[in-house]
Amino acid sequence: MDNTTYIALSRQAALWNQLEVVANNLANVNTTGFKGTDTLFAQYVVRVNNDDRTFKDKIAFTHDFGLVRNLSQGAFNYTGNTFDLSLQGEGYFVVQGRNGGADQYTRAGSFTLDSNSQLVTQEGAPVLSTNGAPITIPATVGEIMIQGDGSIINKATNATIDRIRVVRFDRERDLKQVTGTAFEANGQQPIDEPQPKVAQGVLEASNVNGISEMTRLIALNRAYGDVTKLVEEEHDRKRRASDLFSRQVNA
Repeated sequence: MDNTTYIALSRQAALWNQLEVVANNLANVNTTGFKGTDTLFAQYVVRVNNDDRTFKDKIAFTHDFGLVRNLSQGAFNYTGNTFDLSLQGEGYFVVQGRNGGADQYTRAGSFTLDSNSQLVTQEGAPVLSTNGAPITIPATVGEIMIQGDGSIINKATNATIDRIRVVRFDRERDLKQVTGTAFEANGQQPIDEPQPKVAQGVLEASNVNGISEMTRLIALNRAYGDVTKLVEEEHDRKRRASDLFSRQVNA
């Protein structure tokens, strides 16, 4: 019977997927606003009818059926840059989707001004205001201050230029990840945060613990190697049993 091999291969496939997830976490350990992910596993039981004494009536496969996002807040790093922003607690900045697509949501607040004096992400996506339009800061404006509620203030005149939109979601884990740090609503309606906590000159770091992820990567590599060894030993056992049977038949 091949049940042992099938079970081992199901585990090996799940381990490979988990290795990819951990490797992606490690690759983004220094990515601003990145949230680490992990795989979800379940036991997949199949009923069988055979004479195998090891597996009498059912066998259990490893089944990884999705990912879960770690929503914990990352550490805050002070930069002092005018357009480096972070959010304390819940919430996402709203940015315009590419080519007129759906709005996207991010906690990566490393913003800058483009050639049109619009506030944009590092990828060039305009950051949206509370009225749903891109935020423009005129070139004639000198030093600005961004308050905790997202208001952009001209320090020279104390006039409000615009206000950055911050939203939250009832089912945050259901957001659809489109890039490393950007998400789409995936059918949900964003809820405007009435009292956001925006910090200027501060960035939220990735919430991935590099040491912990490296330890997991080593453990997963070892587990993958152990399963590979099991498959090879099972193959050798079957080959030896087949050779012995052939010799007995031909004796």
